[in-house]
Amino acid sequence: MKQATLVNIYGTDRSGSTMLDLMLGNAPDAFSCGEVSAWFRPYRKHHARIDCLCGQDLCPWAKLKDVRQSDFHATTARELNVRFVIDSSKDVCWLIDSHRWAHRNGLSTVNLLIWKDPIDLAYSYWKRGRRNNAWRHTFVKCHGRFLELGLPFTAIQYDDLARSPSQVIERLCAVTGMDYFEGKARFWEKQHHHLFGSGGVRIQVGSGESLIENKKSYPDAFEKQRHEIRERVKQDMQMQDILRQLKKADLMSGTPAPNGGTTVLPPTILPSWYYRKKMVRWIRRYIPEAYDNAVAREVETVPSKRSP
Repeated sequence: MKQATLVNIYGTDRSGSTMLDLMLGNAPDAFSCGEVSAWFRPYRKHHARIDCLCGQDLCPWAKLKDVRQSDFHATTARELNVRFVIDSSKDVCWLIDSHRWAHRNGLSTVNLLIWKDPIDLAYSYWKRGRRNNAWRHTFVKCHGRFLELGLPFTAIQYDDLARSPSQVIERLCAVTGMDYFEGKARFWEKQHHHLFGSGGVRIQVGSGESLIENKKSYPDAFEKQRHEIRERVKQDMQMQDILRQLKKADLMSGTPAPNGGTTVLPPTILPSWYYRKKMVRWIRRYIPEAYDNAVAREVETVPSKRSP
């Protein structure tokens, strides 16, 4: 069997990472983990148990749930006999640690960063009632920290994935070394075992079909803010620098990371935020956040069953 590859999918919340995880995991030689870091490093109450949609006695998690976190990806590849382990944890500390574990265990690594246009991210936050500037804080912190690491990566715009899922996935297969086949983007046709992630995508996997149309429109109440937000983004030099770097590595129009994975590791001396974030997660293990059940019912805009 060829060398196994860990595919890290990173991005903000509401970025489409769960959907991308499952699309890439839609193959016999791939396994979608979902946000598996939350199982090993829980920070919300519902992370205390594995709730797999398969309902099977021989669920893969029966083999994997007690594996040490540092051996998880390599053990998953070996025990499930897969070449690709897809991880959409979106935890930058976990991503850093995963690189080192993968290198130690002989796995190659591919980094994918999926991102939403700032307007669309602002709208995702707005419709959930989050404070006006929260989207900007998330965008800058999430992408800024990742870019600070200097790791090779390929960027995927959510709009591209929603508009042309088959084309995007075919190109990503070339980047990751996966075999492409017609219908790979139809993630709902495979029985997945991913953990946590988007509640809306989870509903689709559970129902075995995708029912939601990809539709780009905003209500009038948000339209009034959209032009103002766009002008703020244009004047925001920090955001413009991040956008420039994301577009430079863009899958469809830029220069993605080389094919075949990478052995490039994160810096030996890490930024102070790495240690602060790990400490906060350690505290959350014992004092978890309350989980709003509404999150599980939120449905993201994703390609319809007819799109791919």
